[in-house]
This record gives sequence, C-alpha cells and structure tokens, in this order.
Amino acid sequence: MRAGSFIGMLAACAILAIVIIVFGVKVHRLNAKLASSQEQLTQSKSDATQAQTDLTKAKSQVADLQTQLDKAKGQQADLQVQLDKSKAQQTEIQAQLDRSKAQSTDLQAQLDKAKVQSADLQAQLNQAKIQSMDLQSRLQKAEGEIAELQPLLLKARHMPVTTSLEKVHGGRSFTLHINNLNVQPLSVNVSITGPDKARSQTNIIGASATLNVEKLAPGETVVIASDGFDPVTLTAE
Repeated sequence: MRAGSFIGMLAACAILAIVIIVFGVKVHRLNAKLASSQEQLTQSKSDATQAQTDLTKAKSQVADLQTQLDKAKGQQADLQVQLDKSKAQQTEIQAQLDRSKAQSTDLQAQLDKAKVQSADLQAQLNQAKIQSMDLQSRLQKAEGEIAELQPLLLKARHMPVTTSLEKVHGGRSFTLHINNLNVQPLSVNVSITGPDKARSQTNIIGASATLNVEKLAPGETVVIASDGFDPVTLTAE
C-alpha cells in the first residue's frame, strides 16, 4: 500500500512537474510574446510619434504649399490680366499695322500714279522744249525779218506829203502848203495849237493835190495826222 501510494505520489508529482513545465513553457512563451508585443508597442508608439511628427511636418508643408498655391493663383490671375491686356494691345497694334499697310498701299498707288504723271509731264516738257526751241528759232527768224522790214515799215508809216510855209502880209501870218505825193486821195486831220486858241480841221487831199492851211500865226504848232501814218509836226516861223 505504501509502495503504491509512493508511486502514485511520484506519478502525481511527475504529472504535476510536467504540468508545471508545460505551464512554465507557456508562461515563457507568453512572456516572450508579451515582450515582443511590448517591443512592437514601443516601436508602434515610436512610429506613431514619428508619424505624428511627419504628419505635423506634412501639414506645415501642405499649408506652405497652399500659401504658395494661393500666391501662384494670384500671380496666374495677374498674368492672365497682363495676357488679356497684351492681347488687346496686340489687337490694337495689328489694327494699326493693317491701317499702316492700307495707307502704304494707297501711298504706293499714289506714287505710281505720280510717277506716271511725272513721266507724262516730262514728255510734255520735252515736247514743250522742242516747241520752245522751234518757236525760238521762228522768233529769231521773225526778228531778223522785222529788222529787215523795219526800214520799210518806217518808210511805209511816213506820211506821203511834203510841207512848206509861205509868209503872208510881210510875215505877220503864214500859209501852210501840204502836198499829197500819193496816187490816192489822202484824208488828213490838221490840228493847230497856239497861245490864243486851238482849232482843227479835217480834209481830203486829192491825188497829187495840195491843201493850203491859211492864217497861221507865228509860233503856232501844226500837227498833221492820218490813219496808218506817223503824224507830221511843224511850227509856223
């Protein structure tokens, strides 16, 4: 009985030891897991802290980027305004350029027209020069002919008469004899001017005839005129 009880106690102790060992192993494992979990928890906390730091830093960067984005949007809006203004200026410059081109085209057309007119005027000027030279030549020829005809003209304008004064009453008066040398009758106007009075008379002198103007006082001036001839002037003395 004692031997069986001892064996039973040994068996029970063995079982208890086995149970203790098993529990010890499990506890060791649990402690190992707990230590690993604690380490992981610490690492997680560290990672969480680092993540929080990174998050804070990221938020700061996001805020900074937002500020930069807002600034960039403002610059973009300003650039858009400048772009619109530049487009408006470009449109105005294009309009001015188009007007300038139109004016240039019009001026070119006017220049071409002026060149044609200038060429026409030059041709007319050359023609005028030729005509002027021809007229100059004719003028010189006419002047030469006039110079040749001048003596004949003077002779032709010389009244075809001869005059002579005859003293009457011992020189107290004169009689003027006007002889017509022409083969045709000659109409004359005789004007007498003296210190007392002036008088005139118109007569027709027959061919080769003589007109007598009587009662001329000494010093009176007689002018004999006829159309187409130079007048003849003489003084009774």
